[in-house]
Amino acid sequence: MIKILDKYIIRNFAKTFVFMAAALSLVTVISESLQLINLYMKYKAPFGLIFLHQISNIPENLMQALPIATLLAVLFSFSNLSQNNEITVIKAAGINIWRIITIFLITGFIIGTGDFTVRETIVPKTSLYNEKIKKEKIEKEKILIQMDYHNQIVTLPDNTRITIGHLDTKAGIMEDVVMEKYNDAFVIEKLILAKEARWENNSWVFKNGVIRNFNIKPWDEMYFKDYNAYVHITPKNLTVKTKNVRLEAMSVCEFNKHINQLKTFGQDVVKAKIILNTRFASMFSHIVIMMIAIPFAMGIGKRLNKMVSFILAVCAAFAYWSVQAIARSLGENLILSPPIAAWLPNIIFLAIGIYFLIKVKK
Repeated sequence: MIKILDKYIIRNFAKTFVFMAAALSLVTVISESLQLINLYMKYKAPFGLIFLHQISNIPENLMQALPIATLLAVLFSFSNLSQNNEITVIKAAGINIWRIITIFLITGFIIGTGDFTVRETIVPKTSLYNEKIKKEKIEKEKILIQMDYHNQIVTLPDNTRITIGHLDTKAGIMEDVVMEKYNDAFVIEKLILAKEARWENNSWVFKNGVIRNFNIKPWDEMYFKDYNAYVHITPKNLTVKTKNVRLEAMSVCEFNKHINQLKTFGQDVVKAKIILNTRFASMFSHIVIMMIAIPFAMGIGKRLNKMVSFILAVCAAFAYWSVQAIARSLGENLILSPPIAAWLPNIIFLAIGIYFLIKVKK
């Protein structure tokens, strides 16, 4: 009987959830199409390209719609159960109401896991394809891969900094190179100047330069023809792309690589760390939303009518998303650490959800 009940509840929830997710995604697609209509008309994009451009963005739109779809599906599922007096029948059969709640929470975790998997595997590819269609097919822009960079500054882990006047990533050549090595008190110990450096055998070799050692008094100076700096950062990784980078569309692997590059260049990594931690926290956000919605959907022990319960549940969910935005802002302003900024909303509303669930009559 329990297995039949589980299947019945999950099937009813799944129907509502799929319908809500599809409907919200469709609304998003229509909204984006209207926003981009001027772009399509300007470049006289054929219908086929417009269709591909919108279809390729559906996975990301769907992921954005899942939390609201989860909220509405829980509310409507419990509403139907109450309306048909099925909650009363379940209690009369001696089945604890927490059994139903547990089924929903497990379903929420499955949805969260699916959300994480799609963002890891599908969204990065479809987002890249979507941008490619827009730039290359619709706007007909020629995508140029930048090979030359000027005035690059690279920070290495061992208190070393490299300043590069000109970098050719294709040829693997640096010009006007200055390498500074500092001690733990940030007092310069060694200065290496070279007119040129080349990428040879997986390392940078400085050419025709001078080494000044400040550990010796008076400081020592030595000229060289070739000097292996033992810097193993590839020419491509000596640059970092910060403009037009969509962090939300990155996989965890791409996130970590991007964060390491930002660190290498001495740039701020707080925002990227917050989004990365939020990626993991979002796996449990569907459970939190369910724990917020279930007590209100059940009327918190029948003390609230259905319409009031529905409105309060929606308000509570939007309060949760508002706290997420506030926590992220506090994190970006260094008031909260990235992990706390990402997980604090879940912790707060999980506690609130548990408090109200305890009040639900068994």
